Amino acid sequence: MNVKLLTSTEALHDMENFAALAYLTCHANTDKEYVPHEKLERAIKDRHESILEHINLTFSIHVLSRACLQELARHRHISLSVESTRHTLKKQLKDIRFFDELPKEYLNLAQSFAIFAATTPDMPNDELKYYLPEFWPTNLIITLNIREFRHILKLRTAPAALKEFRILARSMFNEVPEQFKYLLQDCVHEEVKHE
Repeated sequence: MNVKLLTSTEALHDMENFAALAYLTCHANTDKEYVPHEKLERAIKDRHESILEHINLTFSIHVLSRACLQELARHRHISLSVESTRHTLKKQLKDIRFFDELPKEYLNLAQSFAIFAATTPDMPNDELKYYLPEFWPTNLIITLNIREFRHILKLRTAPAALKEFRILARSMFNEVPEQFKYLLQDCVHEEVKHE
């Protein structure tokens, strides 16, 4: 899995200011001077998290299983653009490098699927994808606001969460620049070391 934050630090600074101004607007204090991160820390402490919806992050995610994608898609306040099996499935099967990205324990099943696809050349991708194993990797772009990201981190870094989703959530958190981690760090569960 490869996770990369696409949102620039400059854009994050601007959105941090917007969210702080939103907090001040709610309290009719827009005429006062303020330090954005102090206002947002206060908002989080006061559970006034709706103002965090003014801060959006966009990530590129490569080689995520369709099983994990299914769990990710359960979160309502995210925008996903996912690589289409309709347009890419047979292309993936022709590209031997695609198999290098799969965990070794899945390689035989992937190769069996590739043989099945080759023996049914007239089957359209939209029908062929029903035979895809859930480990099948995909690539996507996700945009979400900080409030929803906090929710995801609370649920998906917990020990009971799907291991791949825990890795995804931590990878996304790790991509956030240090000066903005204060918006999220209280939501991240301690990492489980004995798996």
